[in-house]
Amino acid sequence: MASWLGSLWGGSGASSLPYNISTDPLSPSTNKGSHGWAIHTATHKTNGEEATAFQASKAELAKTPLQQQRSQSFASASSGNLTQLVPALHHFHRIKRLIHPRILRAHATLDTDYPDDSKPSPGLDALDKVASTGNLIIVTEKAIPLDDWLDNLNPHTPQANAAAVSWGIYNIVEGLSFLHTQAKLAHGMICPDAVFVTPGGDFKLGGFDLVTPLGIADGGGGPTPHFRKYEASVCPADYRSLERTSGRYDTLQQSAPLHSIDCYSLAVLIEYIYTHPSAGTNGQVPVPLKKALLRMKNDSPKLRPRLPPLLKCPVFDNPYVKAQKFLDEVVSKPAEEKIIFLQSLPDILNRGVLTENVAIYKILPMLVMGLRASAGNEAAMSQDINRREVLAIVPLLFQIAESYLAKTPELFQKHVTPLVPLLFAVNDRGVRGSILQKISILETQLDKSALNSSVFEPMCSGFTDSSGPLRELTLKSTIVLVPKLNHANLEKLVRYLVRLQADPEASIRTNTVIFIGKVAPHLTETSRQKLILPAFTRSMKDPFTPCRLAALRAVIACKEYFSQKEVAEKVLPCVIPHTLDGANEVRAEAFNVVDTFLVNLREESKRIAKDEAERMSAATCGIGAEGSSGGATSAAPSSGSYLTGISSWMGSSTEPTASTSSASVAQRTTSSTSNGSLTKLSAPQPGPAAPKFSSLTLSDAQVGGSSKYNTADDSGGWSDDDDIVSPQNKSTGGGGWDDDDDAFVMSPVNKTKGDGDFFASFDSNKASNVGGGKAGSLKPGMKLKGKAKPTVTKLPASDLLDGWDDF
Repeated sequence: MASWLGSLWGGSGASSLPYNISTDPLSPSTNKGSHGWAIHTATHKTNGEEATAFQASKAELAKTPLQQQRSQSFASASSGNLTQLVPALHHFHRIKRLIHPRILRAHATLDTDYPDDSKPSPGLDALDKVASTGNLIIVTEKAIPLDDWLDNLNPHTPQANAAAVSWGIYNIVEGLSFLHTQAKLAHGMICPDAVFVTPGGDFKLGGFDLVTPLGIADGGGGPTPHFRKYEASVCPADYRSLERTSGRYDTLQQSAPLHSIDCYSLAVLIEYIYTHPSAGTNGQVPVPLKKALLRMKNDSPKLRPRLPPLLKCPVFDNPYVKAQKFLDEVVSKPAEEKIIFLQSLPDILNRGVLTENVAIYKILPMLVMGLRASAGNEAAMSQDINRREVLAIVPLLFQIAESYLAKTPELFQKHVTPLVPLLFAVNDRGVRGSILQKISILETQLDKSALNSSVFEPMCSGFTDSSGPLRELTLKSTIVLVPKLNHANLEKLVRYLVRLQADPEASIRTNTVIFIGKVAPHLTETSRQKLILPAFTRSMKDPFTPCRLAALRAVIACKEYFSQKEVAEKVLPCVIPHTLDGANEVRAEAFNVVDTFLVNLREESKRIAKDEAERMSAATCGIGAEGSSGGATSAAPSSGSYLTGISSWMGSSTEPTASTSSASVAQRTTSSTSNGSLTKLSAPQPGPAAPKFSSLTLSDAQVGGSSKYNTADDSGGWSDDDDIVSPQNKSTGGGGWDDDDDAFVMSPVNKTKGDGDFFASFDSNKASNVGGGKAGSLKPGMKLKGKAKPTVTKLPASDLLDGWDDF
């Protein structure tokens, strides 16, 4: 009845179902063996679970006649033309009531003519009264027809195909045994059209168009009237036993075995499956089954054997069938057996005993269910048996993910991604270790956001765990995540690395410095400068030899992040002491580091020298150009103040050129004219450098030495040659010197006798008494002439020459 569906989902169309059904069918309703049902793909609207939808139009079913296959003698007894509608309605009502692992499970059904209880649907006893204007929809677990599955088998894996076929036949026998022994029903239409195969390789019974009890009181002592009326038209002739083809239903009376009609059909189906080219048996029925099949096709219904003993046939005794059986029964198995089986599954998968589809569609859902039941329950994890089960599940989960799901990211996202936060939430070192060993799988399958939030953040607790092996495993596992970490997590990682450098475990300290060398390219410039050099320096001082060796190698690996100045001032001073390290390999690596950096430093030194030479050359060219355009000398400043001279000297360089020095000396030693007059000194051109004091001797300044201009009574240490005054002042008192004069001529090295202070001569009291203070220091008749050179600009008459203007 479809009334319960209306109350659950409501509506009168396919949209009222909790499934999205594709528009285009995988198999149209007109295909041979479809019995009027089109097959569509479907997905659950909430969780995206895949399913298969069977859809049929009742109007089309009512117009499609069934092909009569019964014998000519019995055909005359048939009543009118038969259509596909009633058998389809019979199947529609039966499939949702029969629930067994070997029967195709219906998730939802809908008759659009009867969507709710307001209009009840007629039952099995009144199928001919059902409205025929709407649609029939059955949503089942994902499955495909048997013929399609056989055609899709890989012909290059005959052994695996034969094992899969044997398991399928095992399923059919189990399904029929359930119908016969518990439901007390005969299927009545065992043929390829009634068998469907799930992605996990399980065979499921469908096609319940003729399901009937046997021995009912219908006046004939045999099957129901519906069976008698439609079985000849619905079931293929090859799968009908002799009593059915001849219409002798009296033989199927109450004392006849219930399994008799299905036993015969099953024998024919087994022969059909094994003769398929891809069944893996070269088109032959296995020898152990041949004798059993002959008994199953016996002409006498009473002599046909029961089906359950057939499962003991050696053809079903293979690892594939055993593994599949345990998978189906694992929920009801004792916990210890379950754990042992889970621990053996990785080897079974590696040996290829179970196929990829079995791993994805049967084992994986079982693992997910187990993890959600145990790992998500803190109380359950406190029990050792549950903890051991989770420890057996996690490696198997990641093995399947790595081997099979890596090729199908959609399946990984569906099955594994939701489990990642759950797994990291488990407070168990064994579980965490199993996850960290497979962290590379998560890195390739999860996006950047999920890795930062669901993986890195919870795994950071491993950096501070009290277990050394877990800290080290956490460190090693993190390296694959570094390229996808965001800035905040990278900074967080740097802090953990600094902490791990002081870890008590030597191997962790060593791996930390190796890690830093590998993570450096992904850090920002600021973080890199703060981390790598101090970290390497710290590790070079580690007492553990491999740690020092790793630090030196990391320095080489990160050499591009050090400037040459840092290499010279910071890196090499830390490395060089290790050239005398106690460990030979450390010394060798230290020399390698030094040699590598020295090559770069030599190149840098050559570059600096080249740049310096270019700058000097450019400066020299600039000076030469200035001298040629400005003349030989420059005019003296207009101010004659000695303070101005001091200021000029203090602001100039103390490193003169050779030409400037010699020119200055020559000006001071110029001889007088023939009549005894002194030549007027020209003001030298201010140069870029000051005269060199050490190049001037006392004789150059005529201090304390004999001169033809000196008089016997001149004891002031200054000769008249030095007192160069203007013609206006030659007749003034005091020998041409006046205390009010603003300037006087003085050699840079002149000193008063007994005065060791070079600048003491600039005292105003002494300056007014230069030359002994004698008014007659100039002899009568001596004239002072200012014979200027053509290139020298004369000073105004009111100014005195000041020797300090040379600067």
